Amino acid sequence: MKKYIYIPVVAGALAFGGIVWANGDDGSQKAGTGGQQPVAPAANSEEMLSFDEATAKALAIANGTITDVELDRDSRTPHYEIDIDHEGYEYDVKIDAYSGKVLEQKREKEDRDDRRDDDWADSPAASENLISSEQAVKAAQAVAEGTVEKVELEREDGTVYYEVKIGDGRTEHEVYVNAADGTILKQEQDHEDDDDDNDDDDDDRDDD
Repeated sequence: MKKYIYIPVVAGALAFGGIVWANGDDGSQKAGTGGQQPVAPAANSEEMLSFDEATAKALAIANGTITDVELDRDSRTPHYEIDIDHEGYEYDVKIDAYSGKVLEQKREKEDRDDRRDDDWADSPAASENLISSEQAVKAAQAVAEGTVEKVELEREDGTVYYEVKIGDGRTEHEVYVNAADGTILKQEQDHEDDDDDNDDDDDDRDDD
């Protein structure tokens, strides 16, 4: 689902936070540093960055509305993928989950036709009357323990909310936080042991 904010679009290449953004062939923009390649990931430290630390680094690049955050543990370099809406652009930022290095930055211009077709403009997000993703995470962590693995800003039936996924290695919690006032709309749990039991049962049936 698309999330948009009506702000005039500024075209062309510009320097932002020490990064030069250049137009690509497909109209997207990618970051470089004077023609150099994006910063390579550094060696992992012992402790993973918290959600707040990772999003703070992303917001230092584009201080807009965070619409999606996901922690990718399975890749060669564990990292946070963070989407931000800011001044008519959508920023995609990848942050090394251990070193905090910016692995990749990408910026794409929002399509005005898509914004007109999407009723997101009628939601509180359009006027920025939302709690921040950090506030949504704190509300979710009050009812679920573990590592924040995904945060996504959604809209359904006129309600704007954050879907926060928190895992502790055994249980995955999905907490739905009202983006207008921070109240908990719903909470769901998925126990990994239950999935394993189901797989074992399927294997037993196959053996029969």
